[in-house]
Amino acid sequence: MPEHTINAAIDQAVAEAEAQGVIGKESTPFLLARVAELTGGDSLKSNIQLVFNNAILASEIAKEYQRLAG
Repeated sequence: MPEHTINAAIDQAVAEAEAQGVIGKESTPFLLARVAELTGGDSLKSNIQLVFNNAILASEIAKEYQRLAG
């Protein structure tokens, strides 16, 4: 996803949250849902891929730590 696309969606979602008085623990779900809506679901796909990539990296780090710890 192009950087300008996600940045524009985030900026718009933040502005809408502020205008609607969304604060506290409601902020994250609101922003994630609105950004996903504004990007046609592309941001959600990117976030899911990021979670998978982080899990792969975490497993590689754990394996290397175990190897070093012996």
